[in-house]
Amino acid sequence: MKIGLCLAGGGASGGAHVGVIRALEEAGIPINVVTGTSSGAMVAGLYAAGLSTTRMLELLPTLTRRHIDVDLLVLWRILKRDRRGGFIKGNRLHAFLCDALQDRHLRAVHTPLAIVATDLQTGREVVFSSQSCPSPRHAWGEEAETTLWDEVSEAPLALAIRASISIPFVFQPVHIGHMVLADGGLIDNCPVMPARALGADFVIATDTITPFLLRRTPLPLRARVLLQQVVNIGLARHAVLAAQQSDVFLTPPVGPIGALDFARLASVAEKGYEYTRARIPAILQTLETRERQIATR
Repeated sequence: MKIGLCLAGGGASGGAHVGVIRALEEAGIPINVVTGTSSGAMVAGLYAAGLSTTRMLELLPTLTRRHIDVDLLVLWRILKRDRRGGFIKGNRLHAFLCDALQDRHLRAVHTPLAIVATDLQTGREVVFSSQSCPSPRHAWGEEAETTLWDEVSEAPLALAIRASISIPFVFQPVHIGHMVLADGGLIDNCPVMPARALGADFVIATDTITPFLLRRTPLPLRARVLLQQVVNIGLARHAVLAAQQSDVFLTPPVGPIGALDFARLASVAEKGYEYTRARIPAILQTLETRERQIATR
């Protein structure tokens, strides 16, 4: 039975995914397929490329705000109507990924991998996959059948991750052919279905941000707060669907954390580890039940 691990996006809170992987490995639970979106795509890509959790915990703290290369010409571009779609260029972060992954190609990973991005040009989900990842098909009314996502397998791994983490209006989008690619969280923040398409029989999904989206105070009607709440509503919906589609749904309590708060990556990784370690008996029990169900088919 193949076990898939799906890592949701959530900015710097995604560091908790490293702790989740560490706890699963210590418990002897293999990860045969890994998928990720946004920050989850970064951890998924590093893992699939063969980096150990120890190496990731050494590497991630070196990711600092010096890797955030603000486009200093953004005001000039606005005045000239030369809009690039974000005030962070993303070149330094891309270089960081290229170095960490040693310029590895998407097809050259050790573990089957799928990374999700969104094509702003068409509004479609784009799945960067290391091997065939067939999309389910569906029909809209009387229209011809179509797929849920477009598949890309010929790309550098670092570029796929860079596309998946391109938060709209923050990071400038990635252009590949006719596609204009932005954060995968817009369309599939916790990619369970791609994990199933890669052959996973049992899926463990991890969402690090959704438990903290519910407001306990009246909503201030300010533009920034309203925009954040609109994003939160979408992410919460993604989490509900992921919980329904997965066999185990983990929500490490990392607490409120800024999307670019890289200084806390190591601490949230530890929280992810402790949270998952406490749930290993329940995960093993669910896994055994699922194995029996498959065996008796």
